[in-house]
Amino acid sequence: MSRFRSLRWRLTFVYLGLLAVLLLAAGVAQYFAAREVLFRTNADVLVSEYNAVFNAFRRQNSTRPAAALRALILSQAFSLELSSRRTAATIVDVNGGWVTSSPATLFATQDPPSLTTQEYRNAVLHSPRPYYVATAADGSNYLVVLNVIRNGTRPIGLAQLAIPTSEIDQTLRLDREVAIVGSLLVLLLALLLSPLIVGRALRPLQQMSTTAGALAAGDYKQRVSVPKTRDEIGTLAVAFNQMAAGIDQAFEVRRQSEEQMRHFVADASHELRTPLTSIAGYIDVLGRREVVDAETLQASLAAMQQESTRMTRLVNDLLTLTRFESGKAPSRQPLQLDQFVNQALDELSLRDKGALESRDFQPGVTVKADPEALKQVVTNLAQNALKYAPGAEQRWSVFTADGRAAIRLQDTGPGISRQDLPHIFERFYRGEKARDRSMGGSGLGLAIARSIVEAHQGTIEAASEPGQGATFTAWLPLAA
Repeated sequence: MSRFRSLRWRLTFVYLGLLAVLLLAAGVAQYFAAREVLFRTNADVLVSEYNAVFNAFRRQNSTRPAAALRALILSQAFSLELSSRRTAATIVDVNGGWVTSSPATLFATQDPPSLTTQEYRNAVLHSPRPYYVATAADGSNYLVVLNVIRNGTRPIGLAQLAIPTSEIDQTLRLDREVAIVGSLLVLLLALLLSPLIVGRALRPLQQMSTTAGALAAGDYKQRVSVPKTRDEIGTLAVAFNQMAAGIDQAFEVRRQSEEQMRHFVADASHELRTPLTSIAGYIDVLGRREVVDAETLQASLAAMQQESTRMTRLVNDLLTLTRFESGKAPSRQPLQLDQFVNQALDELSLRDKGALESRDFQPGVTVKADPEALKQVVTNLAQNALKYAPGAEQRWSVFTADGRAAIRLQDTGPGISRQDLPHIFERFYRGEKARDRSMGGSGLGLAIARSIVEAHQGTIEAASEPGQGATFTAWLPLAA
């Protein structure tokens, strides 16, 4: 029973019901149209017969005086001329009274049908209807046609011609039977074909239902086939596939985000565990000694202070990284890059830290940026070069290219290996030469620089060949 409650069968039954109503309406309309055509056709034949007989009868008696001709037309002789094997003729005066009648020879024992007196008078005073349907004494129906008999322009009576409607009724009955049988055959054929046609049209919906189940089960790669016909179902299939692709992409982004978060938490925990372990070790050592000399105490406190500073720097770097990766727009103001980078490098005093430095700044390059954040980019790039290329020359430049501003650092250090280059902007990543944490740093400097530049709708890139130094370029939009 539930099978017939499906959309397929509901549409089929609605279609069959609509088709049945249309066939019924068309059959009724066709029946009455055919009935009208048959009645009017036979009425026109009777009118033509009357005109032919009347004209011939008047020509035959044209030598008679007008009064005699009028009396002859209103006599039984004229009605006999009008009657035939199937046609009964009746002469009626202008007041609606019968003058004479001649039944059809096929129905000689029957009286011709008659209309009401008022209908006869209306036909004389106005004009007769195309035809009338009258019932005889025996209950049979007749098609009646009234013709006004005129003497010049003045009506002198009516000539009524009537034929039985049995043949017309038989034709209409046959027409009804054909219409009923034809409609039943059409409905039967529609009943057989409609489920197949509707099922074929709804097949994409069934696929969508199956695919939706697969998506709910976690298979986000499932898609439905799009019909070639770009109808509503085809549009729905395209929209469904787009939705499935969006879900797949969203879950992929979520998976990658969760994976990155797991790595981030693991790396942060690992980085924080080292200074915490060191501090706990020093505290444990001091706690086990009953007497601690001043030199050991000072050394332990200095070591704990160093680890605490390292842990504080790591936490601050994590907070900075989180702030810029959260999507919050930085507070910007117009900056002259040549002046700004000059001042930032002066504060760093790279020459005092053993780095050779050169500057080539294009004047008048203006960007809109957060001064503190952009200063951290310059600082992180410089400290990265000091750590991995100590004593190497640092060539700083500011310029414009392709409608963007650039801050570039080129060093003459050992360069970056090909396996490390794609990963240097990742969080907590250290190259092969920096696996030893004694060199300092948390592995977040370049990641923070990238987050800051991207928060300013810019990009940062690195290029290097082993043994030929490294080049870092931060691209920023020019100020309008």
